Amino acid sequence: MKVPTTDAKLLRDLAGAEAPGRWADFVAAYRAPMLEFLRGSFPGADADDLVQETLLALAAVLPRYRYDPAHKGRFRSYLFGILRNKARAQLRARGRAAARDAAFAAAQSDAAAAARTEAEEREWRHAVYEIALREVLDDPALRERTKQIFLRTAIRGEAPESVAAAFGMKRNAVDQAKNRVLVRLKAKISELEGV
Repeated sequence: MKVPTTDAKLLRDLAGAEAPGRWADFVAAYRAPMLEFLRGSFPGADADDLVQETLLALAAVLPRYRYDPAHKGRFRSYLFGILRNKARAQLRARGRAAARDAAFAAAQSDAAAAARTEAEEREWRHAVYEIALREVLDDPALRERTKQIFLRTAIRGEAPESVAAAFGMKRNAVDQAKNRVLVRLKAKISELEGV
């Protein structure tokens, strides 16, 4: 799965006469990152509903929306702003209105708005990292032993010396195996971010 970069032609098509044929492309590109964004707070069916509501809201505003490529990431922020607002509305409907409304009121200051944007960017980067990690570890070209060394040292935090002893290897070989996976992971993250 590839995290989408903004496709200005796709946005124009969705806003115009080409919309019916292009929605499948848009959904294929953005659905998974949107679900990943919602994963921590909403179970599967609720997340699917929020994605659908966001797409309906987006369809209503796209004819007036103008993407400015000079501001990279702007459409993504716009889309996830709609999604975030839909999620807040759902949380209020569940009876959390008082806490969410107070948080929303506090977020009106410039400092709070900047912190919210920063948190969203962290959530987005975390989602990209999780997707990249899954894709790298699912790659059949990656040897199982290399994968296990990486998981034990980089993910679980085991000491390289104990992992080397468990695999009957030298410490340097463990470091090299871990670094090979890290290089792949960094490359996959760059690819997914469209860098």
